[in-house]
Amino acid sequence: MPLFTRDPRHQHLAAVLVPLLKKSCPPGGGGFGGWYELRLDVDEAEDLGGVGLIRSAMRQAARSLGWSRLQTFGGTYPQLVVAGVVDQRRIPEEFAAVIDEYRMARMLASAEVVSQELQGGKQQPVPNCVYAATQEFRAAYAAGVPE
Repeated sequence: MPLFTRDPRHQHLAAVLVPLLKKSCPPGGGGFGGWYELRLDVDEAEDLGGVGLIRSAMRQAARSLGWSRLQTFGGTYPQLVVAGVVDQRRIPEEFAAVIDEYRMARMLASAEVVSQELQGGKQQPVPNCVYAATQEFRAAYAAGVPE
């Protein structure tokens, strides 16, 4: 397995991802229950170092937030690269209800978007959807890491 941490893009990616992963955690959830996914053009992902480097940077960013149990996923497809990370720590009881409610609200919002699309209506944005997260990532990466 390549050592991605020596690539200068790795540290930059990890630094950009930390606040985005933090933002992916449900409000009031104590920093638990985060989930983040990017869908990038193949050329764009290659410029960033490829799916392996992106996943490695996601792992580093997640661990810096205390995500001691996590899962990364990713793959390259003909026109798309997908990479993501999921916080898999046990959720403390005091945050469980908040996180469950947040996840349910996201699922319902996603189902509503699909329903509207099938009925020919105007699509409404879903909070923290993959499309919005990818756009936010692109802007943050282009802006650089604040010193």
